[in-house]
Amino acid sequence: MTTFLSMIFFCSLALMKTNAFAPIHHYPSIRGKVPIVTTSALFTSPFAGSTDDECLSNRRVFLIHAIAGGVVSIGIPQFSLPAFANEGNDESIDPSIDLPKITQKVYLDIKFGNYKPTRLIIGLFGEVMPRAVENFQTLCANGSYTGTSFYRVISEMSIQGGAIGPNSVSGKSGTSAFDNGAPFAPDNYKIKHTKKGLVSAVRGVNGDIDSRFFVQTESDAGWADNRYAVFGIVLNEGDEDRKGGGMELVRKISKVNVKPPQNVPKDPVMIVGCGLVQE
Repeated sequence: MTTFLSMIFFCSLALMKTNAFAPIHHYPSIRGKVPIVTTSALFTSPFAGSTDDECLSNRRVFLIHAIAGGVVSIGIPQFSLPAFANEGNDESIDPSIDLPKITQKVYLDIKFGNYKPTRLIIGLFGEVMPRAVENFQTLCANGSYTGTSFYRVISEMSIQGGAIGPNSVSGKSGTSAFDNGAPFAPDNYKIKHTKKGLVSAVRGVNGDIDSRFFVQTESDAGWADNRYAVFGIVLNEGDEDRKGGGMELVRKISKVNVKPPQNVPKDPVMIVGCGLVQE
């Protein structure tokens, strides 16, 4: 018993000294497998693909696995982040095969660099994700996203934005359209991340969501399945005054220069307008 307690103590010390409590990388992996934590992530503390809220949870998960497995800082431990649904869910939806019905379209007008304001149109899956869609749709309709930014850009993974409130620059929190801005549980995790341009809710450590969201920039983001709730998709639509929207705009944003370790764009990527698309 004494030996076991000693192992726990020294394991904990080693993890703290190797900076394992800094954010852990989420590398996209082959669908069906779990993300990898590399030794470079342990020692250099690069930015993780998760939210700031989630980083704390990830560090705890890593500590538990490190102690249980006798891992200190050697090797490449592999583990799965907490999921909120069974991966074998028979009700799962693959949008690359069968795109859910779009019930409403909204827009975000985005300005950055030397580009003129460009309109990004997002189709919302109201039948599959009614509450998440109502939240996003309401925030767009009342102009809540105007003045916020895309606060984090992770190349070949996602662009993240929508942090309404005092932490809008850092992205540490957001504000929902319900109950005085309180976060809420997403409808489900049925829609899989199998298509570029999918829009998902950023979650807090307990799985609740608010105004924050991310746009998937690659076709396969299996790392996000059962962990992040998809509620919409970027559409390759626009008007004559705002050409260059859709995934071309997302691609341009994904290529901006960022500041480590949080991958904050060096030049702000601002949402200068938002609303409902009237058809």
